[in-house]
Amino acid sequence: MASMRSSSSSMALALLPLLVAAAFFIPSLLASSASRTLDDHGLDGEALLMLGRFHGWMAAHGRSYATEEEKLRRFEVYRSNMAFIEAANRDSRMSYRLGETPFTDLTHDEFMAMYGGNNGDPTSEKEEMMMITTRAGPVHEGGGVHGGDLHQLAAVDEEEPPRRANLTALLPPSVDWRAEGVVTPVGFNAWCSSCWAFVAAATIESAKAISTGDPPPVLSEQQLVDCDTLDKGCGGGWMDRAFKWVIQNGGITSAAAYPYTDKNGTCQEGKPAEATLSSYKLLPRGDEEAIMEAVARQPVAVAFDHNDPCFQHYIDGVYDAGCSISGVYTKGACKTAQNHALALVGYGTKPDGTKYWIGKNSWSAKWGENGFVYVLRDSPPLGLCGLAVRPSFPII
Repeated sequence: MASMRSSSSSMALALLPLLVAAAFFIPSLLASSASRTLDDHGLDGEALLMLGRFHGWMAAHGRSYATEEEKLRRFEVYRSNMAFIEAANRDSRMSYRLGETPFTDLTHDEFMAMYGGNNGDPTSEKEEMMMITTRAGPVHEGGGVHGGDLHQLAAVDEEEPPRRANLTALLPPSVDWRAEGVVTPVGFNAWCSSCWAFVAAATIESAKAISTGDPPPVLSEQQLVDCDTLDKGCGGGWMDRAFKWVIQNGGITSAAAYPYTDKNGTCQEGKPAEATLSSYKLLPRGDEEAIMEAVARQPVAVAFDHNDPCFQHYIDGVYDAGCSISGVYTKGACKTAQNHALALVGYGTKPDGTKYWIGKNSWSAKWGENGFVYVLRDSPPLGLCGLAVRPSFPII
């Protein structure tokens, strides 16, 4: 009996190293098997090469997925988008290029649902018509809304915007406020539809820097999202209304004092003002010369229709709303809906004569040209993609 116990003990001791090795090997094998699930999902050599690019894109954009199924689904979207991007770039009619952006794993419908739609509609149709059709006059005439009723701007609704003879001859041929050090780094509004807050903050930052000669402050978009009762936070808003709220509030605080959280929150009262406004101004509807005159003085806030599959993937060149989809080239891929916002921080002309605006976006420096987009200038009657429908700027 003792001999049997001794034999059993010896066998157990002999098996112990194997059991220890198995404890480490089996979980590792299972993890390896799970990681290979996507690789082994019937992918051919070309698809495996695309998978490698997808993994590189995931690493570059800090993307991860909760399940292997979700990763597979996102890979298929990425793969489809890359096919679209490469086909469009082969079309010689395109004046700009597409490439990987933070949104390459989203379908266009998903992208628009997450990043499109300005739900900050005016309180009434009458107010909307009054605000976007008024002729406020040339920028140099001053004036604007001084925190009062928007109906102050009511004026004669002219059929055509007022033109100023030889205006462009009196302005610099090109302006880039980035070169002057008055434009802050590009932010990312992420899952919150707060592009309006980012553009409002951006134009106030630059206006203060230009006015004082000091470096631009970095202002709080989150304060506008949480506290601006004239707009709808992550539900959308308007830059001119944000300017009005800043005036009523006695200023806007810094991003350091009120950091961005990418969601609606409870308004935090009592934050110190980092910048204040005396007024703001709505520019004439459809008048890109007036916008040019304003941008020569300071960045201008504009609303913009970005419902174009190509715009989602823009990386460089002058965007002209021409988009090649499945070999079919559409010149007017956007309309004039006011569903996104840009801060115009400059303008110029390419050597081939193409006129452009420089737009600061809020989709991080990994979209476009380090977060900026060059947009075709002089596109009557309402500017490319409606950017001349409702331009405005703050006055320090």
